[in-house]
Amino acid sequence: MSRSASRANPDAAADTASAGHRRLRRPLLLALALLATLLALWFREPLQYRLVATAVLRNPAPTPDQVETLIDQAPNPRTALLAAWNSDRIVHRQVAVRHLPRVLPHEQPLPPELETLLLGAALDPDLNVRQTALSLLQQRRHPAHPALAAAQLRDPDPELRVLGASHFRFGTSVGVPTVLPILLDPDPLVVTAGLKLLEHWSGQDFGVKLREAAALNHPQTGAIETRAGGEAKASAGAERARAWWNQRQNEFPPVALELPAAALASRRPLPAGDFQLRTLEGRKVRLADYRGRVVLLHFWTTWCPACLTGMPTLVALQNSRTNSLTILGVSLDLVPDSHGHIGGHPVAGEREAIEEEHGHRESRAAARQRAREKVVRVAASQRLNYPVLLDERNEVGGRFNGGELPTTVILDAQGYVRRRFLGTRSLPVLEALVTEAALPLPSP
Repeated sequence: MSRSASRANPDAAADTASAGHRRLRRPLLLALALLATLLALWFREPLQYRLVATAVLRNPAPTPDQVETLIDQAPNPRTALLAAWNSDRIVHRQVAVRHLPRVLPHEQPLPPELETLLLGAALDPDLNVRQTALSLLQQRRHPAHPALAAAQLRDPDPELRVLGASHFRFGTSVGVPTVLPILLDPDPLVVTAGLKLLEHWSGQDFGVKLREAAALNHPQTGAIETRAGGEAKASAGAERARAWWNQRQNEFPPVALELPAAALASRRPLPAGDFQLRTLEGRKVRLADYRGRVVLLHFWTTWCPACLTGMPTLVALQNSRTNSLTILGVSLDLVPDSHGHIGGHPVAGEREAIEEEHGHRESRAAARQRAREKVVRVAASQRLNYPVLLDERNEVGGRFNGGELPTTVILDAQGYVRRRFLGTRSLPVLEALVTEAALPLPSP
C-alpha cells in the first residue's frame, strides 16, 4: 500500500500494525512462559527446602531426625547447622553439636563461627550438649580443652565433676595441681575419679578401686550410687594422696587455666518459652504463670523406675523451698509409643487382663483413661506435693527432649533454662542447682 493510500485509509494501516504486533507478542509470551517454567523447575527444590527448613526451625518440638535431615539436605550444611544452633531450642542445639563432625570432619580446621559454637557448648546448660562438645574438643586436641575440662571440676553437679575428670588426660605438671582439690569433694565418686588420675600421673597406688566406690544401684534404674563402705575407702585413699602431695608439692608450681574469652562471650540466655497443660484435676496451668520463681520440670512415666525412685527427693526439695521454687511433674504416660501403645509396656499378665476386660483390642480412649488412672495412683502413693501435668501430645516433652527418662529441667525466675540433665540427683545437689538458678545469669 502506498504512503498516500495509507493516509487515505488510516484504519487499514492500524489493523496491519496491530496484526504485526500480535505476531511478535505471541512468540515473546511463549518464550517468557518457557523461561518461567524452567526457573520454576530450577528453583523448585531450593524453594521446597526453604519452606521445610523454616517449618523445622520454628517447630519447638521436632524429632531429632527432622533436624538431622534439615542439615544433611541443606545447600550449605554449615549454615544450616548454625541456624539450628541459633534457634535456641533444645532438640535443635543437641543435634547441631552432635552433627558437627559430619559437616566438618576432625582433620579439617574449625572456622571461627563453628569454633565459637563448640567452645560455648562446653559450658552449656544442657548436660548432653556439654558432653558432646567436650568430646569433640578432645578429639581435635583443641588448646582450650584443658581449661574447659577443669571448669567442670568446679560445677555443683557431681556428674559434671566426674565428666571433667574423665576428660583430664593431660601432662603431670598441669594435671596434678588442677585435680588435687577434688580430693576434698563431698562425692566419693568424684574423689575416686581424682585418685585414679593421680595414680596415673604419680605411679602411686592409693588403695582405692573404682568398683569399690560405685555400683549400679539396680539394673532397671541404672542409677549410680556409692557402694557400702565406698565413702570411707575413698576418704582413706584421699588421705594417702594428700600425704604424697605434701612430700612432692614443691615439684608442681601452681597452674592457672583460664577459660577462653570466646567461650564466655558466646554464652547467652536459653529461653524456655511458654506452654499450657492440664493437671490431673483438669486445671489449666501455664508455665508463664510462675515467672518470678525458679521452676523445676520433672519429666517422668509410671513405668520408669528411676523416675519413681527420685520422687521422694523432689518432695523433700519442694518442702524445703516452698516460697521460692515450683516443681511441675510432667507425665508422658499418655504419649503413644512407636507402636501406638499408650501407657507403656504392660507387665506380665496385664495385657491379657486388659484384653479380657475390654475385648481383643482396647480402644484408644480406654487406654488413655487407664493410663491416666495409673498416673493418679502413683502420684497419690508417692504423696507428691507438687502439680502433675499430663502432656498427652508430647508437646512439652518433645520441646525439652524429655523422652530420655527421667529428664530434669531447671528454669530461673525469668524463664531461662539453667540446667537440663538426665537421671536422679541427691537432695543437696538439687538444692545447690536451684540456688544457682536463683542467681543472676553469669555475664560474658
